[in-house]
Amino acid sequence: MIQLDINAKLYDLATEHPEIIDLMDDLGFHEIKMPGMLQTAGRMATIPMGAKMKHIDWDKIVIAFAEAGFEFSNQKVEE
Repeated sequence: MIQLDINAKLYDLATEHPEIIDLMDDLGFHEIKMPGMLQTAGRMATIPMGAKMKHIDWDKIVIAFAEAGFEFSNQKVEE
């Protein structure tokens, strides 16, 4: 399993692991594929922040990431 820091910015995660862009799009984060969104909002937002804004169940995200070979290494979410 590839470890992802739950508090890492989305831009940093996607830069290091570009395959999560399609994974997140499949989960409902469709804006991630819009031109410029990753470079702007993605530099400030984390996956938990996006999940809260989009009302996407966190357990659904964890399961989808696990099925793709990822797990979150730090389960304490920074507000």
